[in-house]
This record gives sequence, structure tokens and C-alpha cells, in this order.
Amino acid sequence: MIDYLLKFPNKQTAEQFGVSNGFAKLDPESGLVFSSLASHTHALHQIGEHNGDGKYWVLFRDLVGIPVPEGGEQFIFWSSNMTITDDAGNDVPVPRPIDDPNVPNIFWA
Repeated sequence: MIDYLLKFPNKQTAEQFGVSNGFAKLDPESGLVFSSLASHTHALHQIGEHNGDGKYWVLFRDLVGIPVPEGGEQFIFWSSNMTITDDAGNDVPVPRPIDDPNVPNIFWA
């Protein structure tokens, strides 16, 4: 299982990404996009705008090892499998940014 905190430049980009990768559907009659909030493979929570800058945040939980869709890397702000190399050459997990006021502090219940 991998958790992702995704940051999109705007809601429209998030919706287009979701539709093109099967995480959302466009209702042709209304023109509205509806997200698939949960399945046997994933769960997602639309955080939306966090601090009025138009950026659109999504919390995504991959339950089964879904490959990151092409172009998706650019939207990953943080993931639970991110690591950095310490001074001793060991890979250590990058903690989720919880004290940054510019980053939503929303977790799975």
C-alpha cells in the first residue's frame, strides 16, 4: 500500500488526469466529473484548494501497487515510499510534511 499526496495546478487538470486514467468519469449529460472514490484497488479523497492559490490537492491510496500513470510523477508532492539517502548512504523514508502551512494536513481516518 502506498499513500500519495498529489498537487495539481488546478481542478480541471486533476479531473482530466482522473478521467484519462480511470479514476473519474465524465457525465456527458451534465458535463460534471465524478471521481471513483474507492474500489478494490484504490481510495481517494479530494482535498481541493488548500490556501487559495488555485492548486488542487488529492490524497490517493494505492492498495495493490498500481503503476504511476504516464505523466503522473509531476503531480506527486509526497508519497509514503519516498526516500532520501542519509550521510551514511542509507535510504530513509521521507516523512509526510505535517508542519508546513502550505501543505494540507489531512490523513486517512
